[in-house]
Amino acid sequence: MRMNDRMRILMGAELPSVRSDDAPPAYRAIAEEGWTVTANGACLLSVLADGYSGTSTEFGDIVHFEASVNGRAMMEYDLPAVGSERQNRLLRRSIAYACLALQAVPEGNEHPVFGYVSLSEGGLMGDTLTSNVTFCTRRPDVPPYVGRIQDYAYEALLELSGGDAEKCLSGHTV
Repeated sequence: MRMNDRMRILMGAELPSVRSDDAPPAYRAIAEEGWTVTANGACLLSVLADGYSGTSTEFGDIVHFEASVNGRAMMEYDLPAVGSERQNRLLRRSIAYACLALQAVPEGNEHPVFGYVSLSEGGLMGDTLTSNVTFCTRRPDVPPYVGRIQDYAYEALLELSGGDAEKCLSGHTV
């Protein structure tokens, strides 16, 4: 697990344990549908791949194609507009969804899949905390989606592996 300083401040020293039902039902359903490996080797969440109409040639590399297709903003319309409750619930939802999807990655996948959770200020006035979750592989011949995680200074950023997801959902802190 890697995180930048902004995420460390939000979470404290360790990743909290989460429950599968911390993720909204629609996101749990995405994770439950599992993964698809395309003809060019891209590892995509099946539901999101089915709804994507572009092609991988639109991207500089396969990792960024995966991150684009697999990326989604986290549902937050039912949360308070501001405050610690919004922050905490948004973070828990995002981490739970990331962990569920990572646990669904097929064993023996050719390249390891990582989940990325980011929290940043957004909205029309730039004053609403929002979250995005995406997934992509790490490949020896392609630059990583996130290189130096500390370079991301304007958002809180967390990188999770399948092993991190297992620990997080089993009630252990990472």
